[in-house]
Amino acid sequence: MSMFYHLNPSLFLFMQRPLARWLLVSMLLAQVPVASAMDFADVNGSPYSDAFAYLSKENIVHGYPDGSGRPYNTINRAEALKVISLGRSDLQNRATYYTTHMPPIGLFSDVGRTDWFAPYIEAAFEKLVVTGYPDGTFRPGRAVTVEEAITLLMRAHGSDGSGGEALPSARVQNRAHEWFTQHVNAAIEKNLVGRYDSLRLGAPITRGQFFEIAYRLHSTEKSGATAFKDPPGQVANAGTAYAPTTNEPRVIQIAQAQNPGATINIGQPTVSTVNHPYASQQFFSVTIPDADIFDLTITHPADPFSSEGILAPLHDGVGHLFSYPGAGAGKIMIYGHSSGYPWDTSQYTKIFRQVNKLEAGHRIYITYDGKLYVYEVTFEEAIDANDTSRFQDAGTGEELILYTCWPPDSIKQRYLVHALPVETVALR
Repeated sequence: MSMFYHLNPSLFLFMQRPLARWLLVSMLLAQVPVASAMDFADVNGSPYSDAFAYLSKENIVHGYPDGSGRPYNTINRAEALKVISLGRSDLQNRATYYTTHMPPIGLFSDVGRTDWFAPYIEAAFEKLVVTGYPDGTFRPGRAVTVEEAITLLMRAHGSDGSGGEALPSARVQNRAHEWFTQHVNAAIEKNLVGRYDSLRLGAPITRGQFFEIAYRLHSTEKSGATAFKDPPGQVANAGTAYAPTTNEPRVIQIAQAQNPGATINIGQPTVSTVNHPYASQQFFSVTIPDADIFDLTITHPADPFSSEGILAPLHDGVGHLFSYPGAGAGKIMIYGHSSGYPWDTSQYTKIFRQVNKLEAGHRIYITYDGKLYVYEVTFEEAIDANDTSRFQDAGTGEELILYTCWPPDSIKQRYLVHALPVETVALR
């Protein structure tokens, strides 16, 4: 049975529908909001309550059917583009036009003419807000990174800062002479990043973080101001170097079968710079010593919208979906085979066959983009094949989940290994 069915058999038929095929990569983490909500039960009391309230009142964002806002979920390219378009009358008008005047030939190979987000992409492309990838795709389900989010918002609002040198900020990382430098500079100059955020380049941005920037930008322009004015007692967003918060402990609720409601109180992962025995020369790989897995290649599928696309990474190792290491929020899924067809000659058809050997306290080492992220196993569980609830982000922080079908040579259940970040190693 292919890994596509291993992920969730009931999704296969669902994915055949043009309007829904892009949802595989999101799997309930980034559902398209359909119900308007002025009150978001999971947002009230968070740093993003003002942003959600403002954007909801302006009819730019809407709640999920259950009334939640899910501020700590990541946001994908299609969702971000819709929020941006609804915040600009020119983009919104053009998107409305394209809902009934879609060109016969689409802009991108992975965007269907009947996809709900297609009109927003057409309008944004026309206004030079977005471009596609060199392979002719748009990748609507791909999580938006910090620099991509800021660039999209700045382009849409025609707001460019100075290029070249990077302005310093305590709230957002910046880098000189990059394609995004002028846009991040503009965001810093306009004080668009909230004081509770420490945004890192390359990390997926959360809904709350994205909405906060959109709210500050929209309200600033609406009032005719040049920069967002922080409430009394808050410090403006400029003048000091980027310094991510690392000293505030976070409490993570673990839904543990053997100990329901157990609370693990841990600090932020410590950061060190060393040569580590489990570090890899690869861009993205995983080592699990207690499961006899070493330097295994991790690949994010280039096409997460088809069975072939989901299967492709498994020829070279294991696959990846959702958030990324070091993001500080969201679920990171690493999926692999525990069984395979006789005709499948890949050496990785049974690579996750023994992940059940892992126990609480065992460590998982992931190399990603020049850093080694160390995770500690908290618990394991076997769940129903159709249960995707474990990947809904409750805003409790970053969590790694190893995922495979279970038992071996069966598709009745899924086996999940949950792990939390404990250390980050900056590799030499």
